[in-house]
Amino acid sequence: MVDTDRFQFPPIDDDAPQTPQSNSAGTVDMVNSQTADNAKSDSVNMSADTSVETSTNTSDNTSTTASSNQAAHKIAEEKHSGHRMQNNHGAHQGKKKYFHIATPEWWTKFKESKFYSIWEKRIKFSYGAYAVVFFLVLSQMDALQQWGTALDQSYDPHSDLSLWQQIFESTYTYLSSVAGWLNGFALALIYLVLLFIINRFWIATGVFVTLMTVFGIANKIKISLRNEPIIPSDFMFLSGGQGESITSFISGDLEALVHAAVAYVIWFFIICIALQFIDKRRAFIYCSWRHPLRNVKNIVGTASRILAAILSVVFLLNYSFGVANTESGTYEFLTENFGYAPKPWNTYEDAQANGTITTFLSLTKIRAMEKPNQYNKQAMQAIAKKYQQQADQINAERSTKLTDNTVIAVLSESFSDPTRVPGISFSEDPIPFIRDLKNNTTSGLMLSSGYGGGTANLEFQELSGLSMALFDPSLLSPYQQLIPKLPGLYTFNQAWNQACGSKDCSVAFHPYQKNFYLRDSNYKKFGFSKFETLDTDPAVTHQDKLEKSIYVSDAAAYANVLDEVRSNDRNQFVQLITMQNHTPYTTQYDPGTNQFVGANTSPDLDEHERKAISAYAKGLNYTDQETQQFLSQLDAVDKPITVIFYGDHLPGLYSTAHKDPNNELALHETDYFIWSNAKSRELNPHLNDQMNQYSASNYFLAQSATHLNAKVSPYLALLTQTHEAIPAMARITPTNGTWAPGDTVTVVDHEGKLIPENQLNDHAKELLHDYMLIQYDMTVGDHYLDDMKFTAMPQ
Repeated sequence: MVDTDRFQFPPIDDDAPQTPQSNSAGTVDMVNSQTADNAKSDSVNMSADTSVETSTNTSDNTSTTASSNQAAHKIAEEKHSGHRMQNNHGAHQGKKKYFHIATPEWWTKFKESKFYSIWEKRIKFSYGAYAVVFFLVLSQMDALQQWGTALDQSYDPHSDLSLWQQIFESTYTYLSSVAGWLNGFALALIYLVLLFIINRFWIATGVFVTLMTVFGIANKIKISLRNEPIIPSDFMFLSGGQGESITSFISGDLEALVHAAVAYVIWFFIICIALQFIDKRRAFIYCSWRHPLRNVKNIVGTASRILAAILSVVFLLNYSFGVANTESGTYEFLTENFGYAPKPWNTYEDAQANGTITTFLSLTKIRAMEKPNQYNKQAMQAIAKKYQQQADQINAERSTKLTDNTVIAVLSESFSDPTRVPGISFSEDPIPFIRDLKNNTTSGLMLSSGYGGGTANLEFQELSGLSMALFDPSLLSPYQQLIPKLPGLYTFNQAWNQACGSKDCSVAFHPYQKNFYLRDSNYKKFGFSKFETLDTDPAVTHQDKLEKSIYVSDAAAYANVLDEVRSNDRNQFVQLITMQNHTPYTTQYDPGTNQFVGANTSPDLDEHERKAISAYAKGLNYTDQETQQFLSQLDAVDKPITVIFYGDHLPGLYSTAHKDPNNELALHETDYFIWSNAKSRELNPHLNDQMNQYSASNYFLAQSATHLNAKVSPYLALLTQTHEAIPAMARITPTNGTWAPGDTVTVVDHEGKLIPENQLNDHAKELLHDYMLIQYDMTVGDHYLDDMKFTAMPQ
């Protein structure tokens, strides 16, 4: 209903001529009286309008009409005179009189219409009805997110079932799974944020369904194309104007899915808008922005809406930050009550296990490092100068360049001597060649942060020289959680790019999927010109497998590297990540022809553990033979080549040994060696002393420089000195075969003995603090070192 009191005119201008208005019936309205008493009397006698009516009648004579008109004009003049006097009096008293606009005739007629009577009787939906719709919509969107991760499920446009019938038919059982609960909880928080901000239930529902349908379908498309869900860094890609190129990847069958989803969203939103008009309640939480303080109801309602909106956003942000922070109450609550187990090394597996929304939110906010004490530009300038001087001292005694060699870094999946594990023994050595080789070149044991997983973290350390031990424990995987948010990061391969003036001097091979650990995008940031996998274009050339194995053999992986090295005259940095010895093990080799089934003399193992370890030993033996052949072939290449070979972690097979906490360190020690071919040995003397007996992958390039008697950058000078003072450190993860973060730093000396971090000597503590400042600056700091030639190799 229109409130006529709201429509007011300013006081009448005394100087303006006042002319009465006549309507079609000859009515003359006179407004105001000389006094308040007259106004009250007029109001009673003249039907609240203080007007004088002069009716015309066709039967009246002309004189009567004229007389009536004269009387009307006379009264009007008297009223006008009185009105002017009243206005003058009002002005004197500081008061003003206002006109009121009468209720529009169309509104009066509308209120008297049948439609208005029906409109006034429309439904006011109860909060119980809202709750039912809330949970139905939540279940629908939860099912869509889970369906998006199923590679064996796709939309059939020719089916008699609709899109949503096909989705529910294949995923309704997953709603009670861990992923279903975690997804549902995250979706509920998002839904509530939209509801309390918009404050219109049906509009918020329409927006929520639209956003989550778009997200779910986008996940389905990306997983179908790349086996990888939507992650926050994808929005960085879209913001770069690449949206059109993404849509070009959508094939015909996926187009049908998009069309069905778009049609559904349009109809659903139309229905929501209609329901918003039908629903008499309008606002979900009553409030008044125009008169927030008029009465208690308005005050409470407005304050409640503001508080609800703020709290919903806070809860969503707390959940987002908590699922990625191992020290948070949210993380602890979800792991203990819902079985939350993050898998950041593979976002697809994480999305399947924990839900696409949970995976996405877990990657939104990561605390990579706390800002170290004394971090500022002056401190970084002092550090750059300090280690430039250290590099000059080292380089005075060295004669070669690291980039004068082709360096091949081989991350051998799960490679580690099984006979070093307490309780494991074989009557036949699975790795005779590598064991003998380690006695004749730079080699030792590598302290691994993982057991049963965590490959990319060791790879990250090897490429960057940064240490996982210095990051915050909540940073589970830099490849997933840190690198996508950085514009770039220095990695050692860039020294070869600089030396040859082209990115063509950095290449990588991985005979598996390119999206694992987001290597495809990360390697581009690292400066690799080529990264070949099974699903790149072109793919790796050699893809042979052994026996029943589902993975490409090491022999085939080595063949791809040999082709690259032989076809290029320039020195390169080549990265290889193998897959042959990846889990599962028991189905890969025929036990009837596996000599290590009979050679396994380990006591007190159950049948499953014994079978798995015997199969694993067979794979190691293949690796040993294939590595021997690979190095022999490299020996014949007429250019200097150096190989960094290391196992990333032990396989999660040793359940018996893992029960004893005293075996924790042994289950985090893998094998490594640095070897050079004949041409390189002709040019450079090679060193091998006790300083190399224990190491970590972040030191490998510094050790390679020592091995080749090569000059170093200030950055490598820091790593060289730190390796001497702190041979190896890592956040080890005793997780019974499943990967998870550790929250304490393990430090070992040159003999492999544990050193409490607080018992490091002053020199080691100084180096460690410098290392922390440098790592902070190179990742999440202000990058002061970028302009100080800290990573530049001597020319």
